[in-house]
Amino acid sequence: MPAIIDTLVRYKEKGSYSGKAENNPETLIASIIKDCKLTFEKGDLTELFKKEKVAKRTMDFIIPDKKDPKIIIESSFLVTTSSGQGDKSKTERTIKKLISKYYAKAKFIGFIDGIGWYVRKGDLVRMVSAYDDVFTFHKDEIERFKNLLKKVVVK
Repeated sequence: MPAIIDTLVRYKEKGSYSGKAENNPETLIASIIKDCKLTFEKGDLTELFKKEKVAKRTMDFIIPDKKDPKIIIESSFLVTTSSGQGDKSKTERTIKKLISKYYAKAKFIGFIDGIGWYVRKGDLVRMVSAYDDVFTFHKDEIERFKNLLKKVVVK
């Protein structure tokens, strides 16, 4: 948590890697996954869709696929604040429980960045606690994410 806040504060003025206008966070994540020669899908996780219709959630990235997910990624880059951040952080905690129930071997990863999260520290704490690991879009964090991909998926 302190490292995430530190990164958000340090890059609030000049913007982190994804904060630059030419970079879209989801496009960047997709590019990194492809550069690591991995596959991914987006959408509903099969078991959640079949068994938990009320709590189902469309995932940003499912690596390598929905049938046998090893890593499930959600991305949230916010430059402004909203009451929806509280809802999102609560939803992610619920989804974490369902992923643990139906996909016990999968890692639930969050990409969280943007000054909007810094301003809503309570929601940020809840959000971070929902994930097995959290990354920002800073260059060092991108490298750490690549290493995680190699470790978890490319065995």
